[in-house]
Amino acid sequence: MKRKMRIAALLLAVLAALSLSGCGSSKNSSAPAASGGSYYAANESAVSYDAAPAEEPMAEEEKAYGISGRNDAVPTAQDMSEKIIYNANINLETTAFDAAIERLAAMVKELGGYMESTSVSGSNYNAIARGNIGARNAEYTIRVPSANFSALTGGLTELGNVPYSRTYTRNITTEYYDTQSRLDAYKVQEKRLLEMLSVAETVEDMLAIQRELTDVQYQIDSLTGTLRYYDNQVGYSTVYLNVQEVREYTPEPTIKLTYWERMSKGFRESLHDTGNFFKELFLWFVTSLPWLIPLIAALAAVIALLRRRISRDPQRAQLRAQRREARAAARAARKAAKKGGDSGPKAE
Repeated sequence: MKRKMRIAALLLAVLAALSLSGCGSSKNSSAPAASGGSYYAANESAVSYDAAPAEEPMAEEEKAYGISGRNDAVPTAQDMSEKIIYNANINLETTAFDAAIERLAAMVKELGGYMESTSVSGSNYNAIARGNIGARNAEYTIRVPSANFSALTGGLTELGNVPYSRTYTRNITTEYYDTQSRLDAYKVQEKRLLEMLSVAETVEDMLAIQRELTDVQYQIDSLTGTLRYYDNQVGYSTVYLNVQEVREYTPEPTIKLTYWERMSKGFRESLHDTGNFFKELFLWFVTSLPWLIPLIAALAAVIALLRRRISRDPQRAQLRAQRREARAAARAARKAAKKGGDSGPKAE
């Protein structure tokens, strides 16, 4: 009976430790993030919340089973380094589409990265008819080691014009080490439960310990996956790149334009776009003649057939005859009225 009470007390101690680790993690995650030495000084006490006070005596039940509740694996502030995720959204214009995407693939390979996703779309007649000369477009999601992130983003200017570029970072230092501390705490609890399971004597005690052990191992797997995801995002930066084929690069904007300069510039650009549209439309028309001529001939034949069928319809023929007679009678009436007016007596 005493042994059962000791095991039950141990289970309560484990549950209390787990709840304390959860409370500590919420406190740590709510602390304001900073950078440099001030960050580590502000979070040093929060990160080491799992370590038990040195003067705290061991529970009687832990002494009976020879189990130590101390967690010596908690990282200190000196062992912590910043964990930063780098991402970028970039638009690239090129007049040599094939050469640009070939050079891009070689550049990514040289920097130790890889293409996570690729999408390339080609030109079509509809795009050309609308005046879009460079219709090919490619979208890439590129993963590159964070140490080579700047080399990739800076090297894209060698492939063409970069009209838009946005780089943004996310500091996950607090979340990362909070997760690491929680994982270490759960591993300590797992060790305790395994030791308790090895000395349990009844099936009832074994099942109770096994239930708690299953929950702890689930948390360990979840936190391990989170840390693996963080390591991947920190180790490899992500670049979302859009490559557009163009005939002319987007000009760099002038700092200030007068009203008349803006008007003349817009007028010139409209004339240029209109000229390109009609040039490409004429090109499309000429190149499409082999299938346009048969199509026009087929449409003409269908229209002629429909008109012939309509002309042979008795009811329609009768209606047309009545309309012709009505128009002839109206013309005759107008002529008679005109003659009667001319031959009448003239007023003196």
